[in-house]
Amino acid sequence: MTERWRVWGPAAAWAVLLFLLSSIPGGVGGLALPISDKLVHAALYAVLGSALAFGRARSPMVVPHLVLLCLGALYGVTDEVHQAFVPGRSPDIADWIADVVGLVTGYGTTVAILGRTNHRVDFEESP
Repeated sequence: MTERWRVWGPAAAWAVLLFLLSSIPGGVGGLALPISDKLVHAALYAVLGSALAFGRARSPMVVPHLVLLCLGALYGVTDEVHQAFVPGRSPDIADWIADVVGLVTGYGTTVAILGRTNHRVDFEESP
């Protein structure tokens, strides 16, 4: 079980943070960010995509890229549905599209960087 948390814990922790942010009534719009909320969605889901790519790189079993991307996109759907039950929030397909764009961007960038360095992330010490 410890191995699974080491591999997938960062992605799970980020998903929990996304859930907590989605639980804020009225959203974080009160912060008056000078950027589009779609960019915020994309940036937050880029981190999730990156965490999923790192998890894949650390996993002892090979998980297909498409499976992880579909799981991330499905999580975005559940996030939007969840917002239907939060006061002052509402689901928005444009937000979900931004989530998926960010997810794919973060995932693809991380996979490309790890592939370019020919690096498999492994935190066990070498003998």
